[in-house]
Amino acid sequence: MSSTRLLRIAAIVMAMLPMGSFAAEKVSLSGTVESLACAQACGICCPSHSVVDTSGTLRLLVGNSFVDLAKISDDEKVHQISGYFYETTGQCGIGECTLFAVEEFDAPRIPEPTYNAADGTLTIQSIVTNNIDNTRYTVTLSAPFNVDKLTEIAPQNIVSQGGDCSTDSAICEDDTICVAYFGIAGPNGPEFKSCEIPCLQPGALCPSGQSCVAIADGPGQVCRVD
Repeated sequence: MSSTRLLRIAAIVMAMLPMGSFAAEKVSLSGTVESLACAQACGICCPSHSVVDTSGTLRLLVGNSFVDLAKISDDEKVHQISGYFYETTGQCGIGECTLFAVEEFDAPRIPEPTYNAADGTLTIQSIVTNNIDNTRYTVTLSAPFNVDKLTEIAPQNIVSQGGDCSTDSAICEDDTICVAYFGIAGPNGPEFKSCEIPCLQPGALCPSGQSCVAIADGPGQVCRVD
């Protein structure tokens, strides 16, 4: 691969790394979306929708939305919602309230960068290096962010959900990540790796037709086909 391509990849990778506290401002949750009848009167904060999380204990009042919530409101289905809180005034500038602005819903899951403390390498998936043919790679970096390895995201390297991802060329299909675990022998036995959708966090959303199950001596709580 040419040095020009490597420099381009390095620039893309640096642009993708978290910057300061911006990432902390984003809120993500799983829940249902309901439309609200808003009273158009002075002094009343006027949300258009509410998001109720899967536990039923948290309700976010939506003021602004950058996407059309009419497509998913009142369908009684669980959706993945992300956005941020903001301060505003009520109608006619009277009163103050905190509302939630929805940025996106049901966005594809993007695997987060993984850091290996043992060898000091950082691996990032789905790097697009050519907008013409949409070639994608996973890239492994070592300090100070030198490109060590590139693996093309090509059909022969893609591993489906539940498949073995222990080889160097293995790349988990979209929405899944490579999970490492030990089998029945525990830490004294071999380490296994498979492409999974973890669902350990409360409210984690599995794809339609799948549910969260616990696999003993395996990858733990992950999504599986019903």
